Amino acid sequence: MTSEGQAVQKSKIPVTVDSLQADVSDLGVGSGTVLLVHASLSALGWVNGGPVAVIVTFQNVIGFTGTLVMPAHSTGLSDPSEWENPPVPRSWWDIIRETMPAYRPDLTATRKMGVIAETFR
Repeated sequence: MTSEGQAVQKSKIPVTVDSLQADVSDLGVGSGTVLLVHASLSALGWVNGGPVAVIVTFQNVIGFTGTLVMPAHSTGLSDPSEWENPPVPRSWWDIIRETMPAYRPDLTATRKMGVIAETFR
């Protein structure tokens, strides 16, 4: 994970909604596009407005007729016997299975999808 200070240090100038829109448009994305995005905020450098600026950029470029899709994977309701990072003791498996809160799209956070996807969700 990159700290905000590291993002500032590696950026020659701030990334803005306007500069992102130009970059995204240069890639051929335009109004009405169906856009599937899995992005790393830290890979962009220091973004003025953070993940909100990135989401606004995509929404501006694709317009009202476009579709923006981002991953929302969660480890909720997965089988603890399959967990590897970290594994949990076998004696915990039944407890976890019996007490894992149900998936709630309004509450269950994504996992390792990044701050842009989580903010979008």
